[in-house]
This record gives sequence, C-alpha cells and structure tokens, in this order.
Amino acid sequence: MYGKSGAARGTAHSGGSARDRTRSAAQKGHPYGRSPSGGWADTLWDLSKSGTRTAAVTRLLRKLPGLTPDAAYRFGLVDRPHYAYGVRRATESAARLGLPGVTLVEFGVAGGNGLLALAEHARYYARATGVEVRVVGFDASDGLPPGKDVRDLPYLFGAGFYPMDRARLLARLGGTAEVVIGDVAETVPGYLETNADTLRTHPVGFVSFDLDYYSSTMSALNLFRGGDHSRLLPRVTCYLDDLPGTIAQIGEAAAMAEFNAEHGDRAISRVLGLRPFIPFDPPWADQIYVHHHFGHPDYATLEVGATGDRLPLAD
Repeated sequence: MYGKSGAARGTAHSGGSARDRTRSAAQKGHPYGRSPSGGWADTLWDLSKSGTRTAAVTRLLRKLPGLTPDAAYRFGLVDRPHYAYGVRRATESAARLGLPGVTLVEFGVAGGNGLLALAEHARYYARATGVEVRVVGFDASDGLPPGKDVRDLPYLFGAGFYPMDRARLLARLGGTAEVVIGDVAETVPGYLETNADTLRTHPVGFVSFDLDYYSSTMSALNLFRGGDHSRLLPRVTCYLDDLPGTIAQIGEAAAMAEFNAEHGDRAISRVLGLRPFIPFDPPWADQIYVHHHFGHPDYATLEVGATGDRLPLAD
C-alpha cells in the first residue's frame, strides 16, 4: 500500500528496534512472510518486488542533477505519484470543461503527509492548467474509531491507530488545504451543504480513500450519492489505498461493490489496462478507480485529444 501504509504502519505499532519493526511489521502483502536476515538477502528481497523496486528507482531518479519540476511530474518522480496522477486528471478535465476550479479530497489524513503532498501537487497543476485547486482532508483527528463491522478489517486495524497532531499539521499546511474534523458520516453531508455554491464552480475531481474501514468508506461515499450533478466532475479519479492484501468482500472493495449495487446511473470501478501507460509500470496503477456519473450533463462532452480522430492506413 501507499500513503500511511506498509512498513510505516508496522513501525508505529510493533516492538523492538527501528530496523526490526520495519522488517517484521508488514506481513500484509507478503504471502511468504518476511524474516530479517540482513545484507544482500534483504536487498534482493526488496528488489524482487515491483512495489519496492519502483520506489527505489523513483528515489534514485529524483536525485538526477538538473531534473526540472516539469520532468519530475511527467515521469511521476514526485512524492505520492498516485496523488499527482489524480490531480492531473482532475485539473485537465476541469480545464476542458471550462470550469474555473476543482476540489481534491483526501479521506483519512492521519499524520498529514499525504495531504501535504496533495497540496503540493495542487499548486503545480494549478499553475500548469490555470485551474484553481482547492484541497480538503477529512479525518477523526484522534485516530481510528472502533470498528463497526467484521468487514472493517479488525485483524489489521484497531481503535486509536493513526492519530493526528492537528496543530502541527495546520501549521505545516499554512492554509493550503482545509481539514474537516469528525465522523465522516456527519461531516461529509455537512460539508456538501455548507460548500454547495463553491462546489458548483469547483466540483470534486479527485478523491483518495484511506479510511481503512468498510463502514467509514461507505459513509465517505455519500460524496457521490444524491442527485446534485454540479458538485462532481462527470468522471472523478479515485485512489483506494487499502486494497492490497484484502479480498473483494471486505474493506474498500466491499464498499465500492455495495455502492455500485445501489446505483444504476453511476459506478466506481478500477481503470482497466492503466499500468502500461504509466511510467515505470507502478503497482499503484492497480489502485486507481474512477467514479463515472452516467447521468451527468457533461458526461458525453468530448475530451479533446483523448484518443485522436484519425487512424490512417499505414504505408
């Protein structure tokens, strides 16, 4: 997983030295387990997996002298490139539709590293596209609440995990993003009502789901429910953080399936065949989903240049 996941999760909740905590922490995603042995064995273990291999290549290339911001974003050589991908899709779509702005949402802020990265990507793509970008994060602030459902992955997550140092985060953000504190079952409807006018000119274009629980994710999906088309782009790129290591009947995957079963005029599904079109074939491409609102008045608006309009016979 990405964001607040993988070794970082184990480091926060396991005993022993920093190295031991990192090495023994994340059995999730490791079907053969993981026993620290040190030296070349650990290096080979990391390089044998596409996720850590891609991360290592990215870190190396980011150190290249003369690497410009434009090149870094083009090749995904930035912090949380999956977020950058979503921001690019959102801002380019808003620009094609002639909208003045777009809103980006992170569900599950935790310490705030992801929200800081999202705000940074927002600044870059706002300059690149001329679209004003608003960033908002939703979190309970005091850590995960107790789970409500067996599908909330109780074997992976517990009450109190991932608390936020709210004052420190707000100081770091410096007004570049809004943080909405509370239970998303209550804060999402309240936010939509309070910001209805703003969302008409700055509709939601990218959402990161990182609430860990099935039940919390179901509540966050209220963002997509209802008949108001204006608060959303016709297609909203989504990133699902907690898919790896789970199955379709639990967690985020179960929430998306239930949402789709509820609606006939909209759906949230994984983008098919995306990995070959993203530089360095990153595993996070498998976690990119899109909310399609088939009844949106702009749904059929042509995305100019999306596929081209000529396929001439080759010589």
